[in-house]
Amino acid sequence: MRTYIYLFFVALATTMSSCLKSNLDELPAFEENEITGVDKVEYRFISDDISKASQQKIVKFVNLTITKKEINRTDKTVKIEVSVPAANTNFPAAERLKVDKTNLAVIVSVSTAARVLPVGDAPRLGTPGNWSSAHKYRIEAANGNSADWTIEVTNVIK
Repeated sequence: MRTYIYLFFVALATTMSSCLKSNLDELPAFEENEITGVDKVEYRFISDDISKASQQKIVKFVNLTITKKEINRTDKTVKIEVSVPAANTNFPAAERLKVDKTNLAVIVSVSTAARVLPVGDAPRLGTPGNWSSAHKYRIEAANGNSADWTIEVTNVIK
């Protein structure tokens, strides 16, 4: 009886599989290599709060308000202006004073299936870095097309 059940499932598996290998529609490769948006700009600091799990100090993230963003697709430039929120119990005044262009994490959106490669000394996007000057990034589309973009934090308002 086991043999018949085994043969039944083998026959069922082979009849339910697809063998279609021709006449398939050719899907286009994504060819866009653009920065499509600025998601956020963050300031990170080590707080005095202690994690109950690890007994280590906790890293806190403060989202800065994007007051102005300019994405120029022709010139391949992004200009960002941010403002620092007011101090509160989670963001001490002493830490607020330390926020400047030299210690920000910038996060952007790119075209579907594209990847971002820092050029030269540019910090990796999403990690804290020095934004005192503009940085270049190569946006590479899924089909291999690439374009160099310049991202600049123009102003930090306190």
